[in-house]
Amino acid sequence: MRVLFPGRFQPFHLGHMAAIQWLLNKYDKVIILIGSGQESHSIYNPFTAGERLIMIRESLKEYDVDFRKVILFPIMESFTNKNWIRIVEMYSPPFDVIVSGNPLVYTVAKEAGYLTDQVPIFNREIYNATRIRKLMLENDPKWGELVPKSVYKFIKEIGGDERIREVTKSDYC
Repeated sequence: MRVLFPGRFQPFHLGHMAAIQWLLNKYDKVIILIGSGQESHSIYNPFTAGERLIMIRESLKEYDVDFRKVILFPIMESFTNKNWIRIVEMYSPPFDVIVSGNPLVYTVAKEAGYLTDQVPIFNREIYNATRIRKLMLENDPKWGELVPKSVYKFIKEIGGDERIREVTKSDYC
């Protein structure tokens, strides 16, 4: 069976990695959908779809994931409406099950006739992208402990932590 694992991955963190490892032990293939591909350079979505794709790919390599069991792709869409599933169906390889932490995704998936599954939450209070972005904004180096080493290295290389601080500045100061 193929499972669809959608997310924004802003940034990709150790909780995401734990979820993917759990899914790989349960399903034949994991389709990782990088959502909201059109969004970037904001506090909520600081990284581009291409940057997130690299973060995930490098993390999968770091954790010795068998790439034959993973399909990874970005999509330009929004989780904010019921048509989300139809857009995903047009661009995604076929899937049987949808896994997400987003209640709207579960509701829409069930209404469209898909099976849904729940991934155990892996230390959500610690591994939380909003919290990680906040630590980056505050220039707190603890954020580096919450992401795979490859993600930390990549974000530092592209100045992603600095970008978060820059995009929150106002020209009305």
